[in-house]
Amino acid sequence: MQMLKDCRCGKCNRLLARVGEYTQLQIKCSRCGTLNHVKAPSLERSPLSDMNAESSAKNHST
Repeated sequence: MQMLKDCRCGKCNRLLARVGEYTQLQIKCSRCGTLNHVKAPSLERSPLSDMNAESSAKNHST
């Protein structure tokens, strides 16, 4: 089972969401109106996505 992490407002500390895996999250607090923007600390690319990106680049260059 995946652990969910609390995402709280940076200004008023209200619980905005419980999130699992994400790359970016942008959510507006309904209490104070602050726009909270969170990015994943690092993104690990899978070998399959690297191969797809490489073949796509080759197709565009020819």
